[in-house]
Amino acid sequence: MSEVLVALAGSPNVGKSTLFNRITGGDVHVANWPGVTLQRAEGRTEHHGVVLRIVDLPGTYSLSAQDIGERIAREFIVEEKPDVIVIVVDATSLEKSLYFAVMALELYQKAVIALNMMDAAEKRGIHIDIEGLESKLGVPVVPVSALKGIGLGVLLDRILDVAQGRMRILPLKVDYNGLEPFIHEVERLLRERGILKKYPCRWAAVRLLEGDEVLLDELSKEDPELAGKVRSIRERARIELGEDPERIAISSRYSLIDEIVSSTVTRVRLAAPTLTEKLDQLMLHPVTGPISSVLLILFTFFLIFAVNTGFPLNILFDHMGYTELAALIEEYSLSGILGSFFDWLSSAISDWLTPMGYADWLVGLISDGIIGSIGTLASFIPLLLMAYVFLGAMQDSGLFPRAAVSLDNLFRRFGLSGRAFFPAALGMGCSVAAVVSTRAMDDDRERMVTSMASPLIPCQARLLVLLALASAAFTNPLEQSALTVSVYLLSFVLYLLTSKLLNKFLFKVEYAPDLVMELPPYHRPSLRVIWWYARSNTEHFVKKAGLLIFVLGVVTWFLLNFGPTGYLSQGDISKSYAAILGNLLTPVTSLIGLPDWKYALAFEVGFVAKEGLLITFSSITGAADPVEALRSMGITPLKAVSMALAMNYYVPCLATVAALFSELRIGKYVLLTVAIEIALALLLAGTAYWVGILMGFS
Repeated sequence: MSEVLVALAGSPNVGKSTLFNRITGGDVHVANWPGVTLQRAEGRTEHHGVVLRIVDLPGTYSLSAQDIGERIAREFIVEEKPDVIVIVVDATSLEKSLYFAVMALELYQKAVIALNMMDAAEKRGIHIDIEGLESKLGVPVVPVSALKGIGLGVLLDRILDVAQGRMRILPLKVDYNGLEPFIHEVERLLRERGILKKYPCRWAAVRLLEGDEVLLDELSKEDPELAGKVRSIRERARIELGEDPERIAISSRYSLIDEIVSSTVTRVRLAAPTLTEKLDQLMLHPVTGPISSVLLILFTFFLIFAVNTGFPLNILFDHMGYTELAALIEEYSLSGILGSFFDWLSSAISDWLTPMGYADWLVGLISDGIIGSIGTLASFIPLLLMAYVFLGAMQDSGLFPRAAVSLDNLFRRFGLSGRAFFPAALGMGCSVAAVVSTRAMDDDRERMVTSMASPLIPCQARLLVLLALASAAFTNPLEQSALTVSVYLLSFVLYLLTSKLLNKFLFKVEYAPDLVMELPPYHRPSLRVIWWYARSNTEHFVKKAGLLIFVLGVVTWFLLNFGPTGYLSQGDISKSYAAILGNLLTPVTSLIGLPDWKYALAFEVGFVAKEGLLITFSSITGAADPVEALRSMGITPLKAVSMALAMNYYVPCLATVAALFSELRIGKYVLLTVAIEIALALLLAGTAYWVGILMGFS
């Protein structure tokens, strides 16, 4: 069994010892550090089949080696070179505890920040932008509560990620202002002489200019001449800058810390105790709590869908007889506005390039392939941003955590805790985000089960396809709504049942993990916190799926417009590469009543991104409106039901599969997840279609 050496470091009073005892569980060996009376605590724990040997370094405010504790901590890091340093900081007082973290990160990059006392911070109305803090420091940041044992499983995951090279670590560089030219001069001398190689060169140069006596003594023993030059450079810096270099260095670090804290920390005003009590009586009640939570979720997504797609307001007004108003709502939703803009842009570019004599295939590639793909990608950015704005507001207000608690009893029946509520809710926005959100779960088994089941929840991309199918095949708004609502209800049932079966047959466990969660106080949502949440999640989507969606659109255009004979100028797609690929899958799609290769191709493209189904139909028929494209393909109500079920339950997208590989880290579990989804899609769609045929539907 492999072993990872972990150094636990931090300032005094940040909860380092509590965290050490929590992780090691009492399996601790205590002795003295060599040559001193200070005690050395060392413990072990096992995680994912790896032994973590954890050494608790003395609590220090810096790594200046001015006392025994600082010297021991620094020497251990430099000499032992641990696989990971866990730097513990106090979430309630980042301004004070980040100074040690900055010094440690300058010295050693393979680190994880344990943001301790997050429960206390939330009670005080302190919100921290975790992703922003990670970006500023360049290392993973994990919110934990050592006292209550919250977040420890996630912390151990990130330790292994860093130790095994799965996390990208960025070097932290402090801007020392006027001291920089002198730092570069000392760096150059150290590199030329090959001195103090065990230290990072820039770190050693800064410390020497600060007057680090231990480092200067070490340099004097190796190269007395160079030590003299360094002292001369330090004195020259003091004279030219008019201030001691050490004071400049300390001031520069605190300036960086002030900038980090001001951009990542916000404080909000908490609700009055009486209001909190009244709301908790509603949200945490065994009967009204779950009902309120479900209504809260439905209301949240009603707002999201209404702004993004016009649904269900367009259907509601159409049913009431306000057809023109329904059309306006649909046309001037975010999706409708963006779609109209990119349709206009595509036509304008085509009209501009054609008279200039460019080849037809090049004009089509630019106007339809490239511009169309960019339009598809652009349409998802405001959709997801809006989704995360509403979800962030609910979470920041303190309502969503209470929804998790109120739904805990329901989820426990299926081997999950109330924490499984968060991935399910996020899954309605994006399956990638749902899978990644399971990182916050401490229990490994629950994290894996939830990751494998969460892709069954329809994301916004699948909602768009579902709405297009319902609108194309049904004219009655009630029938359109019935199809959409039925798929969503079925999805949540399958989410829970799949979790139950995975727990029982794959992991051989039927009990649910305890729900350990600190309930934050109620407060008015902070716009700053909502923006942090929406920005980080939307950026994650763009990074994960943006390039895939763009490439998919371009590749789809090529497949539809080229064949073995070359460019199909007449648009006869039956001779295209797309038709050849689609025909390979028709034996499977025939089982669910969709024998046409065009449907088969759409499913193939939809494996990369669900939006690809609509892109494919629009490309095949030449209709910009997906609803008109489906109608021109002869979609019937029965085919629409079959396709809706198959589309919704087979693999959400390639980006989700990539996220599953990243989070599960076990290939057979990812393959099992894909197999379950494909089997469910074929079973449900095939059953619906053939039962419908037997009942006389078409």
